[in-house]
Amino acid sequence: MFMSWFFLLILIGFPLSAFAQFLDKGNRVEVMKGTKLCSNVKMEQAKGSRDPVRVFWVVKSKMRSNGTQSVIAIVQEDFYDTKSGDTSVKETVYQEDYATFFKRDPEHKGMLLMISPQDGSIEAVVEVCEKKK
Repeated sequence: MFMSWFFLLILIGFPLSAFAQFLDKGNRVEVMKGTKLCSNVKMEQAKGSRDPVRVFWVVKSKMRSNGTQSVIAIVQEDFYDTKSGDTSVKETVYQEDYATFFKRDPEHKGMLLMISPQDGSIEAVVEVCEKKK
């Protein structure tokens, strides 16, 4: 009886753990490699930005021994083709493979602070990007 409950617990718990994208490690957070992080548009507008720049980051490494992770910053811009009249979204690499720390944002549940390892300043407040339907 005990073994069947133990087995059931493993079956249920294992798939749920595969969805965890953040792993707390002391006062830092490890974000799983490949996770796409976006700035929160509503927060950017609340700060006074009328047209917040659509920047997102992709985590490219596991947490290193010094606590940093490598990310790539990508900017999305609307591109208007004057010949065809079509508008498309163009993604441009803004900064490639730079190191950052992640910490949980104490003021906003579910969001993370990207912190510069150079001077400890907050680079961005981010969350996991919503999947497009």
